[in-house]
This record gives sequence, C-alpha cells and structure tokens, in this order.
Amino acid sequence: MNKVFLFFSVLLSLQIYHLPANAWGIIGHHTSAKIALDILTNQKSPALIEINKLLKSEDFVKSSTWADEVRSSQKENWKQTSTYHYEKMNDTDTYLLHLKNQTPDLVNQGGVVEATIGAENILKNKMATEIDKKNALKFLIHFIADMHQPLHTGRIADRGGNDIPIKWNGFDLNLHQVWDSQIIAMGHKELFKDNLDQQIKSYADFLKAQFKNTEMPDENKLKYDDWIQESLVPRSDAYKYKDEEAQAYTNRFIKITDLRIYLAGVRIAFTLNRIFPGYMGTNKPTAESDELARKLQHDMNLIVGDIDSIINLKPSFVF
Repeated sequence: MNKVFLFFSVLLSLQIYHLPANAWGIIGHHTSAKIALDILTNQKSPALIEINKLLKSEDFVKSSTWADEVRSSQKENWKQTSTYHYEKMNDTDTYLLHLKNQTPDLVNQGGVVEATIGAENILKNKMATEIDKKNALKFLIHFIADMHQPLHTGRIADRGGNDIPIKWNGFDLNLHQVWDSQIIAMGHKELFKDNLDQQIKSYADFLKAQFKNTEMPDENKLKYDDWIQESLVPRSDAYKYKDEEAQAYTNRFIKITDLRIYLAGVRIAFTLNRIFPGYMGTNKPTAESDELARKLQHDMNLIVGDIDSIINLKPSFVF
C-alpha cells in the first residue's frame, strides 16, 4: 500500500509569491476542480447537467476560487463568509469535540464543515433560488478543497500558521503561505512554465497519473469531518520541521500536499454525484454515504443548533 495513503489510513481504520491566506492558492484550487471535472466528464455523470444549468457560461474550474474573490467585493458584502474557510483546532481535537469546546461567539461565526453542509443544503432545497444554488455550488467546490489544506485546520494560537514567520529562500513568509502555495510551486517547477490554464492541466494530469494505482479511501464510509481529521495528521510535522531549508521542507511534504489536492478533487466529484444523484457507475455514492452525511449534520445540530441558522451564504449589498 502507498505509504502516503497508509499515513492517512491509520487515522481513519506550492515561483515565490507573497500570497494571501487562500487555501492552496489559485493553482491548488483550480487543480482540485479540474480533477473533479475530469472525473465527472469521464463518468458522463448526470450531475454535470445540473451543474451546467447553474453555472451557465461560468467556468467550473475558475469558479473554484470565487469564494476567495468575493470576500473583498466592493459591490456585495460577503464578510461573514471569511470564517467559513477553516477550522481552528487543537492538536488532540476530534471535530465534534472541537465544536463542543467552542465559545458561543465562535459557534456563531461558523467554520468550513458547517459551511459545506450549509451549501449542500441549499443545493438540495427545491425552494432555493437559482442564484443561491449557483453560489452554493461555487462555495461547495471551494470549501471541500479548503478542508484538505492542513493549515486550514490550524492551531488557534497562531491563526493557522499565519503568525508563524518563515524564511523561504530569502523571502519573509509565514507557515500558512508556505502550505497554500510554496510547497506546490517548489515541488513542481517543471510543470509551471506555461500559462495558467496549461499549468492547471499539467498538474492535474500529473496527480491523476501519480495516484492512478494508489489505493484510495472508500468515500462511502467517510464524512466531511473525516476529511478534516485527515488534515490534522501531517499538521504537527508541518510545525515541527518549519525551520528546515525550503527545498528540504518541500521534499518532506510534497507527496502529502499532492495527495491532499488530488483527494479534494475526487471528493468534489463524489459529493456532487451524491447531491445530484443519477450516476450508476463505479464509486457511486450509496445510501450509506447519504446516511453518514445526515448523521453528521444531526450530531452537529445537537451541539451547535441549527446549522442553516448559523451559516449565511447570501451577500448583503453595499450601497
């Protein structure tokens, strides 16, 4: 069994730029979305019909970074969605314990798992407007990738590594930025010589080939919180080796980073097949997957109250 996958299985039985704290940056998010789109296309999934109805002329891959773009919108106010991109978890937390230990203020802010459930609920709601569903779809694509960035489960004390200074090839960065983009960029310089669209295709093709024969988790047995718990596994080492030279640090974590981006793509596709059912091929979502999703939401509601009353995926307009 692939050693990187084994690392996660035990838990469950990336050019230098000064970039903002957007999980995986453009390269990571677009690559996960490209992998998801390729999977759905190869499957001839009926979900694509519903997705294309919602997105219309918008590009599926480019829509994966819309959730970051609108946080600074001058026309609409999406400020409340800023906390929806991450969870601040302690080293020994499970996700549900993390929820139980939150203060009321933090509960009311919401986090990435709650926001992903909120987006899913909108997509399933027959009474939701078309624009709300389109926005929910773009949030969902983005949030699933966010869950897979280990520093988006970052420690509370240092704001997910944003307060941990790092010297990276002579640049002053922070640990969060390193994981958002620098590991990818240094680990795959040979793939990033062309325009952005070609970079995304090259990286997606590389990841699909790299993990083609790797045994992957059974998504029908996993929930959103399991993906969060996976991201916690490499996090302690991400801090432990933070003072390593950039190339050595990259060599240590590039395979883990690649796997997280690949799995995010696989899981975006799987989740969309579950929300828009009809795909009947291999790796299709089953009733067990639906039941696990319902159970997680039920357990979370018992802790924090109604998720849909906490998560607000609608803009307020700035006049």
